[in-house]
Amino acid sequence: MSITIQAIDNQQTPLGEFLRAELSESREFMAASAFLNSGGLAIIEGELRRILESDGRVSIVHGADFTIANPSAIRTLVDMKTRYPQMSYRVHRDWSLTHSQSFHPKLYIARKDPRNYCAVIGSSNLTRGGLQRNTEVNAVIRGNDSDPTIRDCLSIYGKIHNSPSLVEPNDDFADKYADLYQRAKRLPLSDEPPSNLKGIWDDLTASVPPANTRAPATLYDYAAVAITRLSEGNPDGYFDFVEIRLIAQRLFEIANDGATFRNNSFSNEVTTNIGKKRDLFERRAGTKSEYRLSPKGRDYARGLAI
Repeated sequence: MSITIQAIDNQQTPLGEFLRAELSESREFMAASAFLNSGGLAIIEGELRRILESDGRVSIVHGADFTIANPSAIRTLVDMKTRYPQMSYRVHRDWSLTHSQSFHPKLYIARKDPRNYCAVIGSSNLTRGGLQRNTEVNAVIRGNDSDPTIRDCLSIYGKIHNSPSLVEPNDDFADKYADLYQRAKRLPLSDEPPSNLKGIWDDLTASVPPANTRAPATLYDYAAVAITRLSEGNPDGYFDFVEIRLIAQRLFEIANDGATFRNNSFSNEVTTNIGKKRDLFERRAGTKSEYRLSPKGRDYARGLAI
């Protein structure tokens, strides 16, 4: 599949409609948006739930700014994350992104199978205006994970998603955010909370731990990620080692700027993690080349940023 690029705008092709159609055939969706609100989330929420209910993966990062990101959107995403453990949800806290604009990405990536991707980069936030009403321009890039531009998009998203400045909202965060949002919307824009709200802001900060998923680091991490992708829709299936290795190699090279992937070391990491060492993988009885994640391996893979 050769890479293709097109430009779209909301007048001819509203991004919300485009994303809905794209997600209807996708197994994974990644979004990094400076702003998100319940109007924008509602446009694609049904497709996000379909992906998750089909054992696919959804990852959303956005700015929590007390101005545009409304509490109902955050509550919806917290509830979805609670229901679907394979979902990743993170926020960048800032008192008002409309003033400081320190967190400003707009990157959306959909994956239909282990190799084929559609990335959208442009001006649209995950708001109703950004997806439907505003004058926006976005580039749509289609290709596979051997294409340099797709690899760049995946690498950039990984860096955003794994930033140590992000937190994973929980119920306590959603409640405190709603309280601060009601107070903040009556105040003038500023970079920092006013002194009379500083205590509540500190409580909000303390209500969530730092995001705890991590980027794959070891070769068995990449094997776990590759099998997780192959397992979508067939969680109990076994998969050929060559296919596992090819996906793991592509992901490793994307994350490590083309560093050499050592096939012999990878094979050793998979076979030594069957049963005795970390018990992450299982081999189909009677074969030497078909593998799946063990129950322990599935739990382990949930902690990896995929």
